[in-house]
Amino acid sequence: MQTIVLVMQRRPVAQGLMQRMQAEQSLTPIFEPDYAHADVAIRSNRADIALVEAWESGEYDTLHCLALCSWLRKETPGCKLLLMCPEQDKGSVAQAVEAKRDGQIDDFVFYDSTIDYLATKLLSM
Repeated sequence: MQTIVLVMQRRPVAQGLMQRMQAEQSLTPIFEPDYAHADVAIRSNRADIALVEAWESGEYDTLHCLALCSWLRKETPGCKLLLMCPEQDKGSVAQAVEAKRDGQIDDFVFYDSTIDYLATKLLSM
């Protein structure tokens, strides 16, 4: 059974993903809206995959989320990391591309991704 932790502020997206993924009997999705506890949720649940949503602005922007992903990569090397970032912010997109190239994250998706696409992406990781 795979555990997927969703570190997100967008509760409707997280709920839609969880409903979509619960149809897969081999998955356990966990929603963690508190970024300050994301590392604990990922480590304590022995997550196989983590989706980390970067805020468009504010405390948990792309740079902060990439720092979290770097730390998670060291502390939980078996956990696949998927970053969700704003597609209209060229800086965030460039940071996500560089992070993937450097191995900081496994992949990234944009905010405008559909629930089905996100679920398929997570299932394929």
